[in-house]
Amino acid sequence: EFNRIMSVVDPNHSGLVTFQAFIDFMSRETTDTDTADQVIASFKVLAGDKNFITAEELRRELPPDQAEYCIARMAPYQGPDAVPGALDYKSFSTALYGESDL
Repeated sequence: EFNRIMSVVDPNHSGLVTFQAFIDFMSRETTDTDTADQVIASFKVLAGDKNFITAEELRRELPPDQAEYCIARMAPYQGPDAVPGALDYKSFSTALYGESDL
């Protein structure tokens, strides 16, 4: 990963990284990443505006490997509106981005 970054910020392999190269790199890196809130919003859309999502919805809306990854890692949803098999996409999303202890 370090070599990849250095090849971007120091393409001539001079051993020096200019401030502008650093700023350009960080701008590109941060614009391409989602936040937990963006991921939560995406799951909410997939869930039809519900506070939880089901395995069936994930399998219908995501590629198989991504759906199974989410299903295996999402905790059961415990809210008052829970249905059997409801999954907690909010805690999953915040844990994914290091914003919780899950």
